[in-house]
Amino acid sequence: MARLAKFKYLRARVKDELLVWVNSPATTWLPLVGLTGALFATLLAFGLKSAIHGRPHSARVAQTGGTFLLGEFFMEWGLWVFAPFARFAVRLGLHPDTLSWTSLVLTIAAAALIGQGAFGLGGWLLLVGSACDSLDGSVARARGLASDAGETLDAVIDRWAEIATFFGYAYYYRDDPMAFSIACAACAGAVLVSYTRAKGEGFGIDAKMGTMQRHERAAYLITATILSSIAEVVWPSAGRPRHLLVLGALALIAIFANWTGARRTAYIRAELRKR
Repeated sequence: MARLAKFKYLRARVKDELLVWVNSPATTWLPLVGLTGALFATLLAFGLKSAIHGRPHSARVAQTGGTFLLGEFFMEWGLWVFAPFARFAVRLGLHPDTLSWTSLVLTIAAAALIGQGAFGLGGWLLLVGSACDSLDGSVARARGLASDAGETLDAVIDRWAEIATFFGYAYYYRDDPMAFSIACAACAGAVLVSYTRAKGEGFGIDAKMGTMQRHERAAYLITATILSSIAEVVWPSAGRPRHLLVLGALALIAIFANWTGARRTAYIRAELRKR
């Protein structure tokens, strides 16, 4: 009994120390002085490059298309930022599946941190995990390893990672019924967007209309999480932070993702009735 009590005590101490570290100024200020500054610098550089030489037009962005929630300029900027990392991964000989699994591990870790309230470090890991997810396809095409098997693994890992992310937010807001419901609705909408697209493709119907697709959801959640962690450092809450920016992003996803899912469902049903 004494050993068990000692083990529980040590486990509690380790957990407390870990929470103190992940919520320390080092992990909350890093997004402000490091990541945010670097991203704004790349955005400025990309804007100047586009103004002087013209904006790049990639086939990937042209196929996906921009929306009023995330324009093609920002999508091209993201590809431009990650392109050097993709080339480096190719030189290292990394297999696309390795990047896919890495993205899942990082995203689950981010979800766990967010669930504990460590939005600063969690936002960092969400960004790195999303970067790995974005790179796997580029590396696969560059190395000639693109395949249906790889796309299937990527799609499944994307669903696992995204559901884990929303579970992290839902766990953080578990004592706030309204916020918890918003996180759950956002998760349902995200799954519905992907499911209806896949269901339509199974019938030979390309139901790609609507908004809040995966890259848009990731962009909104990562941006809101990082900015909210910065806001909490600058203007700390008196009690448990509600992270209103994150709630706003979750609400947008809940609204537009479920709307897209319903719209795609109606479109698929209408097309099937014509047969």
